[in-house]
This record gives sequence, structure tokens and C-alpha cells, in this order.
Amino acid sequence: MSALLLSGQTDTGQQRQDNQDTFISNHLWTAHSALLVVIDGVGGYAGGDRAAAIARDCISRYMAVPNGDLLTMLREAVVFANNQIVAYREQNPTLAQMCCVLTAAVADTQTGVLVFVHVGDTRLYRFRRQSVDKLTRDHSLVGLREDAKQLTEAEAMNHPRRNEVLRTVGSEVHRVDDPDFLEWGETDFRPGDQLLLCSDGLTDMVTLAQIKAVLDQAMPLDQQTAELIRQANERGGQDNITVVLACYPVESVSAPAPAESPSKNRTQVFNAWQHQK
Repeated sequence: MSALLLSGQTDTGQQRQDNQDTFISNHLWTAHSALLVVIDGVGGYAGGDRAAAIARDCISRYMAVPNGDLLTMLREAVVFANNQIVAYREQNPTLAQMCCVLTAAVADTQTGVLVFVHVGDTRLYRFRRQSVDKLTRDHSLVGLREDAKQLTEAEAMNHPRRNEVLRTVGSEVHRVDDPDFLEWGETDFRPGDQLLLCSDGLTDMVTLAQIKAVLDQAMPLDQQTAELIRQANERGGQDNITVVLACYPVESVSAPAPAESPSKNRTQVFNAWQHQK
């Protein structure tokens, strides 16, 4: 059973003075599972970086020890983070509007399962051979219209209201079963799959086709992460940029593999890189 390969980086970008993004990219309990989180402090509000840091720490602490159903744990972790941010706001009136958006996932190669929880306009993608699945929906007016095919990707990327979000973490107290707060899901996770979690600092600058072109290149995850951030900065870097990647490597076999599409190159290089570590 192959261990998950992980990478995560965040960058201030070209036009911001501080970085309100943060992330988690750690193995969880065993080398075969990982906690993956991208958090974006809501821009324009004092304390966005603090809200993001509280969310990161709360989710990490809540997920530290296995306790029941994995998806339920992850949902509870995000609600715990939400309510801790609200409590901090109440104790600090100057930060009364601080909040964040986030996407959190747990990937497990032993069970072949991926679970995720999402609030806002950060994103989770699964790349599988030639297919790309956007597993989260943007909780924004522009994002909803793009997902509904009412706007093209280019129109959404250049829309003046693209950063206005409809849901946030930390704006008000929530329960796990509150409607219209958490989006969550569970899906399969197979050998060769690659996951991308990112803030809108990447997807507002770099198209999905350009992202896929980077992930199809034969290079280690850390280099792919750095290249995605470089391209976002090269195209303007208008916001903080955060990228988390995870790959489920295909185990080596003695028999020759059948011919595959060029996208399989990334799993081949991940295998080689893993054996060198």
C-alpha cells in the first residue's frame, strides 16, 4: 500500500502586503491518510489572518485523534473552528467582522475514500487520468453562475464581483446540522488520483487547463506546487495564493503496463520520486 505524497505552499502574491491564507498538509494518524485544508481569511476585514489561524489550529486539534465516523469528525471540526472564531470576535470588538472561507478534506488510501467539507470559494479538485472533477461549489454569486454554465471560466475570472462570498466560517454560531452552512461530501479515491485544494488566488489567475498542464508534467509535487504559484504571480498575483496537492501513487508492478494517456506521466514520476526518498 503506497503512502500518500503531499505538498503545500502559500504565497503573499504581488499586490497584497500580508498573507491571510494558511493551510494544512499533513499525514493523519498513518502514512496512508492525510488532512488537507486550505483556509482564506476574508479580505478587507481586520483579523482575516487571525480567523484563518484559529480555523487551522482548531481543525488540527479536533482531528488529532480518531473518534467515530470520519466525515462527521471533519464536519464537527469545521463547526468547532467556526464557533471558536465567533467567540474570539466577541472578546475583541475591533475584530468584529473577521472570518474566513475554507475547504478541508481527508484522503485515505487504505479505504479508498475521500471526504470533504467546504464553505466559501476555496476549491477542491480531483484529477483522474484525463478527467477533472470539481468536487466543491463556490458559495458566491459569480461562482454559482459559473457552475451553472451561465458564465464561462474567463467571464467568472474577470467578473468585478468574483470575490463576494455568500458563506463564511466565523460570522455566526452554527451547529453541524444547520442548513446553508456546510457543504460536504464523500467520494472514491483511487491509485493515480491527484487532489488539488486551493484559494481563489490561484483560480482567479490560472485557468483549469493551465493548472492541468502543470499537473501533467513529470515533476515532484513540491515543484508542481511552486510552478502553480509562480504562474499565478506571473499573471498578476492579485491575491494571496495557496496550493495543496496530494497524490495516491500507483504501486509498481513487474508486468509491463498497458499504454496510457500522457497524463499518466505524473504518477510515474511520483513513483520514482517516492522510491528515491
